[in-house]
This record gives sequence, structure tokens and C-alpha cells, in this order.
Amino acid sequence: MPRVQLRSRTAAALVVSAALATAGIVATVWSMRRAPAEVRTLETVLQRLSHGNNLGDQPLQFMVASGTYTAQLAAQRGFCKSDQCDVFAQLNPYQRYSNGWDELIRQGYALGDIQAWSASSGTVVIPRAAFRAYGSHSGFLACTIAHEIAHIRRHHLFQQSYHLNHNLHGQSEQAQKIGDRKRSRQLELEADRDAATMLARAGYPARLCEQDLAFMARSIGDASITEPDSTHPGYEERLAAMRAHYDAIEKQPPTAEVNTRVSFRYNRSDNLLTMTPQPR
Repeated sequence: MPRVQLRSRTAAALVVSAALATAGIVATVWSMRRAPAEVRTLETVLQRLSHGNNLGDQPLQFMVASGTYTAQLAAQRGFCKSDQCDVFAQLNPYQRYSNGWDELIRQGYALGDIQAWSASSGTVVIPRAAFRAYGSHSGFLACTIAHEIAHIRRHHLFQQSYHLNHNLHGQSEQAQKIGDRKRSRQLELEADRDAATMLARAGYPARLCEQDLAFMARSIGDASITEPDSTHPGYEERLAAMRAHYDAIEKQPPTAEVNTRVSFRYNRSDNLLTMTPQPR
């Protein structure tokens, strides 16, 4: 949300303002020191992405969750119906439960893999297992995070809904499904392109997101092709599109950097890391 930055008018006010600002910085640093390792890694990646990129003026939230493998295990144990297990995918992995869920979360972390998703409200969810799978490849993690930020910044969920309810309205159920999935794949490729551009502007190594796509496909064991009902492009199509995008941006003259000043706050009880862009 827009914020107004007030300027002090007297020396005394300046001293008070500086003291309050220092206190705020100390509080932020202290809250991040107490945050789990994955959350601190997130903060580091987001801080770097803020350099060279305009991240807008809306706060974004980031949540480390248990992941869809935990949800699959919950369905197998009969805790939920297979199509109603979202709550298990988004459980807080840092919280202890007394109803048998702890073992599901442990196995979800040990066996889960790279994934992430976002909500139109501005929250990005990254399963804890993705951090384990990426290991020291923080640049690859940055590609995944930037991809989800792109979904939010471009209002892709709204676009998807609009396309289904307006452009495909009145068509047969099968035609609507095929058209909806095709649009979904187009938006995924758009988010891929935005992520690659964001990392390039932030000074990450060249073609890093192309390498990430190859790494991720091997990690999750998915070399599928694009089918009419695929929500995401197949491996070869997605990789080829990324290569073509890098070819294009490498021919363009460098653009002026637009940095976004950001602050962070981690709420342990909500398990949310909030990144708030500051007024320029």
C-alpha cells in the first residue's frame, strides 16, 4: 500500500526519528535471527531480487509449508479425500501436532521435491522440501521465487478466471477444459520469462533459469511432453521457450536498474515472512 514518508523539522526530531529507525532495524534483524533457516534463505534471495527490479508497492508474503507430498500421504492414511487435502499441503512444518500429522510432515520433507505456488492475495508458498532439494543452489531457488512473484504481479489467477468465464463461455465442457489448460500453459511460460528477466537484472549468472528448469526436471523426475490437458508446458517445450527468451534478452541493450527498497518481518505464529516495499 502507498506510504507517506515524513521529514523531521527540528534537530531533536531528527534524533528521535533516527533512534526509532535504528530500533526498527534492530527489531527486524532480531526477528530474522529467530526465523528458521529456510526463512532466512528466503530473505536473502528476496533482498537480492530487489536490486535491479521494480517489485511494486504491495507487500508480499512468503510461507514455508509441508508440501503436496504430505497431502498425498494424508490421503493414503485416510485423513482427507484425495481432492480435499490442501490443508495438509500447507501445514506449518515448524509446528508440532499431537494427532499423527508430525510423521506425515517428516516424510513429506524427506521425500518431497521442488515446487511452489501462489495465491492471488499476494502469498507465495514454498514447501520446506524444496529448500532441501535445491541445497546450495540459491540461484535456482531465486528462479522459482521470481516465477511465483510474476504470477502475482501479473494477476495470472484473475486472467485465467476471466479467460474461462468470458472467452470460453458457452463452449462445450471439453472445449472449455482444453482452452483453459492452453491458457494456463501460456501464463506459465510468461512467468518463466519474467523470472529470467528479473534474475538477469539482479545480476545473477547468465541463463540461470534455463539451468534451473533442467535441474528441477531431473530432481522431480519429470520429462513429460505437452499434452492438450497439461496445465504446464512439457519439459522440451518449456526449455526451448526459455532458451529463446534468453536469446532475445541478450540481444537487447541493458536497461537502467530500478531498485526496490524493502523491509522484512517474520511472524512465527503465522509462519509468514512479509516483504514490504518502501517509499522511494
